[in-house]
Amino acid sequence: MKQKILIIVIGIFITLQGLSQGFYNKGSIVSLSNQAILSVPDSLVNTGTIINNGDLRISGAWINQGIYDAAGTGKINFDSDLPQTINHNNQSFNKLVISGTGEKNFLANITIESELDLQSSNLKSANGAKIILLEGSVVNGGSDASHVIGPVENQGLGNWIFPVGNGTTYLPVEISPGTDAADHATLTLNELTSGSLTGDQELTELSSKRYWDLLLSQGTLTNRKLKLPLSNEDGLTNNLSLLVVAGSDGTTSGYSSFGQSDLTGDLTSGSVTSKDALTRKYYTVAAVSGETKIEVFNGLSVSNDGKNDFLRIKNIELYPNNKVAIVNRWGDKVFEIEGYNNSIVDKRFNGEAKSGGSKVPAGTYFYSINLGDGSPITTGYLQIK
Repeated sequence: MKQKILIIVIGIFITLQGLSQGFYNKGSIVSLSNQAILSVPDSLVNTGTIINNGDLRISGAWINQGIYDAAGTGKINFDSDLPQTINHNNQSFNKLVISGTGEKNFLANITIESELDLQSSNLKSANGAKIILLEGSVVNGGSDASHVIGPVENQGLGNWIFPVGNGTTYLPVEISPGTDAADHATLTLNELTSGSLTGDQELTELSSKRYWDLLLSQGTLTNRKLKLPLSNEDGLTNNLSLLVVAGSDGTTSGYSSFGQSDLTGDLTSGSVTSKDALTRKYYTVAAVSGETKIEVFNGLSVSNDGKNDFLRIKNIELYPNNKVAIVNRWGDKVFEIEGYNNSIVDKRFNGEAKSGGSKVPAGTYFYSINLGDGSPITTGYLQIK
């Protein structure tokens, strides 16, 4: 016997009434035409198919165990002053609107194809679920009262916005456009509740508030820059020009400067943008020393034990036009590069010859550093063990 499928087409404004004022779509196809409004004062459970080209408004839970067709132009609005549960079963919304004052807890990944409109109330992740913003989608709104509490993924070439916060403060992060269309990265805000962040000697202070986890799942993040918010970071520095983005491969230690290419506002409400491309997994805001003189740490170990694994030149990032050369005792050049940078592996001397990439023998070597600012060339020796 063939199963009968009920097709419901809604082309006008309708508010569901009844004892529960909810809507249970059991196996039917419900289609909202353009400009149609379906308002559900309570929960909506879908085990059939909903095709939304109109305006679907829900004030209770959304349990999607069937199919939600996001290919159209419709929007869905979660609007309640009470907590709402959203289980979209790892599917897409064309346009998602968050309003009312009740917190929205989402239990599975939500993909946004066109627009995320954060008007009021927060989207809070459960079960590690994340908001996924496809290339070309936009984020509107965002405030202390309305943001995402949990991971947000961006995809594609464009300018990325991560509308995250900690439940009371909006802390949006931006990443500038890239050159790799395959780029997919997820950002998660981590608030410091105990302990502290530490970094190299160039960093005099690091944020005591938070750090961000940036997980690259595809692509390269080539040429992208990271813009981090400043919120209640009093005490970092009295000189805003010394603020930088700092990155590390460890959660709370090993941070080093990624420089500053732009600064807005102040330590209470502002932002700082990195100068160097993104090569680490964890990031925070920090302040560097006001000292601009370079200092060469001339002990180098090639044992890959995490200690003195490269030639560190303090403050070299302040001189982007620098040129560093290293020769052996017979005057043979073993390394030369423009734009030496402690934070970028292929822009620093790791004990490998620039041609061939093989480790150089232990011994005494000599360096010359041209800062590219007209000052005298700095020379000295380094010891490789």
